[in-house]
Amino acid sequence: MYKIPTDDEIALALKNVMAKRRTVYSQRRLKALVEKELQDMDPNYRIGAVRLRLFAINLNIADVEIRYRKTKTKKVLNRCPVCRGKLKRIRSQTVFDGTVTVGYECTRCPYRTGLERKVPNKYIFTRKK
Repeated sequence: MYKIPTDDEIALALKNVMAKRRTVYSQRRLKALVEKELQDMDPNYRIGAVRLRLFAINLNIADVEIRYRKTKTKKVLNRCPVCRGKLKRIRSQTVFDGTVTVGYECTRCPYRTGLERKVPNKYIFTRKK
């Protein structure tokens, strides 16, 4: 039976991992390292990769670099797929003095996409200086 760690325990484990390693090259690897730290506290602790990524971004423990792949879906984006933050429209002025949306950028993390949508497929976590 697994147990869910508290926010403080996750933050401590994440800080310990980032103190030992300057860069972690995937979300899966970061999850494994943090789970190992958490299991030193309690062997039954588990954490989800998305929850861990949100902690790293929201607590400003690590810088996140995002690698993308292009997608053909035209789905309207309401929230950032990386941190669930608000997306701000990137607008450009037209020749006829109007404006047009040319992309979206997140207000909390480095996610940015143009008219050709990009989907995150790899995260690189680097220790804050």
